[in-house]
Amino acid sequence: MLDVHPAHHAASTWRDFLIHIATIVIGLLIAIGLEQTVEYFHHRHLASEAREQLRSEREADEISNEVNIYTTERHQRDLRRDLAILHAVKAHAPLPAGPFIIRRIRYLYPEDSWLKIHQSGTINYISEDVRNIAYRYSNQDAFTTRANESMEALYHASAVLRGENDPPQITFDNNLTDVRFGRALVASHETMSEEAVQQGYASLVEHTDLTKLTPTDIDELERGIKIALVDYDALLTSCFNIKRNLQNNPVK
Repeated sequence: MLDVHPAHHAASTWRDFLIHIATIVIGLLIAIGLEQTVEYFHHRHLASEAREQLRSEREADEISNEVNIYTTERHQRDLRRDLAILHAVKAHAPLPAGPFIIRRIRYLYPEDSWLKIHQSGTINYISEDVRNIAYRYSNQDAFTTRANESMEALYHASAVLRGENDPPQITFDNNLTDVRFGRALVASHETMSEEAVQQGYASLVEHTDLTKLTPTDIDELERGIKIALVDYDALLTSCFNIKRNLQNNPVK
């Protein structure tokens, strides 16, 4: 802040007094102007940094969204096959070919930059149409929230597949394998061979003897799978909203 000092001698005439007042007013206006100029360039710098951060985050979110579309659609197929297998078990018919998979893969949307510019107030200095950006992030949040709730409910329903003598399905080694596969899937941009995908999904396969489930167990598991399939319609809607938003608002 620029200091404005009055003259050291008192004004002796009205003319001196008015000059004295004008000097103070001009000094204040200069000080305010300088402060606003500094603030303006500071805000421009913050806005430029925020745009670059959002641009990088947008690229990561676009990749995450494509992976989530792929893995959600694939898990829809897994769950439909699970239902066919359970129906065959109930009818004492030959089981359809293919693995029985309950667990799924998904990829998180980075949101650190978006949260940071909100918390710092930098969002107010960005001239772009923030509503379009906010719409994408709201759909990403909707996907994450619905996916968490859906996965938890489905995993609870699949408790009928667990027995007291079953070995643990999750170990540190297969956790590392799953993480490596997830990263490879992201890096491949959906060009990974079907054989490699099948190998990556192998750790998700349930090895429970389904013929030993009770009718009640099967009904409970069927209901959980059907609810998950309804959830997946909502999840894909969020993903497609995000994809449409990205296409309609290209980076400038």
